[in-house]
Amino acid sequence: MSKIQKPKYKQHFYKKPTKKSGLVINLKGFLCSCNNREKECVRESYNLLNKYADMLYPTQPVESTSKEDFDIEVELKKELSELRSNKDKRFQLVESGAKNFLFIKTTLDDPVSLAEKIVSDIEETKSQQTRFLIRLVPIEITCRAHVKDIENAFKPLALKYFKESPRTFSIVYNHRNNNSLKKEDVIKVVADAVFEIRADHKVNLKEAEVSIIIEVIKGIALLGVFSDF
Repeated sequence: MSKIQKPKYKQHFYKKPTKKSGLVINLKGFLCSCNNREKECVRESYNLLNKYADMLYPTQPVESTSKEDFDIEVELKKELSELRSNKDKRFQLVESGAKNFLFIKTTLDDPVSLAEKIVSDIEETKSQQTRFLIRLVPIEITCRAHVKDIENAFKPLALKYFKESPRTFSIVYNHRNNNSLKKEDVIKVVADAVFEIRADHKVNLKEAEVSIIIEVIKGIALLGVFSDF
């Protein structure tokens, strides 16, 4: 009697999908909003940020002066080439935790200057730069969405923006997927931090010189300060 051979099946190994990194503390970057077209918004955001980052921080070419410098020149050009090919690493998408909101973290020291350059150029040229990217908010630091953490994270920003002279300011607070943090408590500690620097600052909700942006998404608060918001 012949043996019955069992059919051979190919073994398929389950590959766990790669999980995108999420919002954590101590990030800088840009909060981007869109209307259901997230992939297109990501592409536009990268293009826009890289375009203006190249304007503000152009890469300087390296020239050789003699044959003796040949090896050094080769190494420097190689390094510059790697920097150019990896320039998108200046900006990296992070899962925000809210629908139609994207966070792009950056290695640049000052995301506000880049955002101001974009806004001023759009105002000057009157040209539409994006179709799917609706709003771009520079974020200078992220922290845990607790009142004390927000207070501690904001204090360096208060010194940076409110020390030199009296200014009018407003506080813009938004929250998504978080109902535990009270808006009134956050606004109070932030306003108190401003007045601790100088008592002659004034609140102006309609035409503030400086706006303090507080965006809360799940367990993370995103803070930024922007002029003429």
